[in-house]
Amino acid sequence: MMPSLGITRCSKMLRTHQKPLSGYALRDAGWNALVRSLGLVNATRFILQYESGYGEYAKIKRELFKSKSVGDISMEIERCMAKCPKKSDS
Repeated sequence: MMPSLGITRCSKMLRTHQKPLSGYALRDAGWNALVRSLGLVNATRFILQYESGYGEYAKIKRELFKSKSVGDISMEIERCMAKCPKKSDS
C-alpha cells in the first residue's frame, strides 16, 4: 500500500478561507512555521539554501562567518533575541 500524501488534508486547507497577510506578517509566519517544524538550526540551513547571496555581500558573508557553524550562529541569534523586548500581538 502506498503511503498517504495527505492529499485530502491539503485540499481541505486550500478550500479554507484565509486572510491575506502583509509581506512582513507572511515572512514572520513562514519563518515561525519552519522553526516549529524543523528547529532553528535546520530552518536556518533550509533558508540558506535559497539565500546564497551575490556580489560583495557573498564575499563579506563568507568572511564574517568563516569560523562559525550554523549552530554557533543560531546560538548568537537566540542570545540576541532573549535580550530584545518581546513584540506584542496587538
